[in-house]
Amino acid sequence: MLSNDLSDSGLSTQHSALRVHTALFTVATLFSLNYIVSKVAMISFSPLTFAYLRVVGAAILLHVVPRDRTPIDRGDAWRLAGFAFLGVVINQTLFLTGLSLTSAHSAAILITTIPVFTLAAAIALGREDATARKIAGIALAAVGALLVVGGEGFDGSPRAMLGSLMIVANSLSYSLYLVLSKPMMLRLPARRVVSRMFDIAAVAMMPIAIVPMMRQPWTAIPPRAWLGLLLVIAGPTVAAYLMNAWALRYADSSVVAAYVYVQPVLATVLAAVFLGESLRPLIAVAALMIFAGVYLAGSKETRNVER
Repeated sequence: MLSNDLSDSGLSTQHSALRVHTALFTVATLFSLNYIVSKVAMISFSPLTFAYLRVVGAAILLHVVPRDRTPIDRGDAWRLAGFAFLGVVINQTLFLTGLSLTSAHSAAILITTIPVFTLAAAIALGREDATARKIAGIALAAVGALLVVGGEGFDGSPRAMLGSLMIVANSLSYSLYLVLSKPMMLRLPARRVVSRMFDIAAVAMMPIAIVPMMRQPWTAIPPRAWLGLLLVIAGPTVAAYLMNAWALRYADSSVVAAYVYVQPVLATVLAAVFLGESLRPLIAVAALMIFAGVYLAGSKETRNVER
């Protein structure tokens, strides 16, 4: 289904569908590993300190790799600032704080609301026609997400419920970034866009992170936590953002968003192995509802995002 979607979206003849799918699957794998590595590292780091160091580290690393010097006009500069807030500042702050409060598998399941939010945003912006089938799929996935959030509140803890709500808000922010940034991704190189976004985010996040960083017991951080931070910067941040931005240039935003389906499968297995987490029946039912809703809303015969 995804291969057909890519061909329908006018995939460049210079970039095969296989290369795009390989990039997107690699991104999904890196993001899945991110749940585990970040969860372990945040035993030593406060979430906001970890988030800020992740963003600053990524900004520095993007300056080290060969940079693109494509000029950016004033209009694009303002739009890039907005993308930085949606795709990095809000995304990283809510995701890592939420992940620290809830389980890795619940976070991975809730992330699958991204395709639904992406479709809803495309409909709201007039880039997608609203049909009964799509609306039903969005509603079904939303109910599934509410079950996860409610399940964390009733069977888990208020902290876990708050964390789940943050993951949902993070998903909405990232979805808006995917939809709104696509036109720019068609015009500017991925490295140029992502590098500027992290530069802006490194400055914008400073007021948010300054107090947690001042309270952080730096001398108590073990080497494995620093290693985890470095791995998260290099893999799920720099490499994943660059590959995602590159793929977004050649595929519909809904197709890029659809690859989050891979994350709950990989993350749940990894969380069981490395974190000892178990999947509760209510969360499993909610996951099935989210998957079914996303499939219904974004199936090939109804999806026509950004044509």
